[in-house]
Amino acid sequence: MSLSLADVRRVTADVARQHDPALDVLGAIPAEEGVYYSEVILTIRGCATEPCRVVIGVSREASEKELGETVKERLQEHWAEHGRASAPTP
Repeated sequence: MSLSLADVRRVTADVARQHDPALDVLGAIPAEEGVYYSEVILTIRGCATEPCRVVIGVSREASEKELGETVKERLQEHWAEHGRASAPTP
């Protein structure tokens, strides 16, 4: 059974809040790659330098735990790639 878009958004919001309280989920949308693939769009509150949005592609066939792990990994990759330039300002 695949996760609903509401489930994807909820799990992503939970992980994002734990990762960085400045992250807000704007939405989860089905992607053209297939019915079981979605993209989640997050924004970084207080962002001083672009990119201020993060788009994460996820499988809706994953469990909630697997989805959470994917989101966490993608957020860590984003911070590693973009460093503090896209991190929220104090």
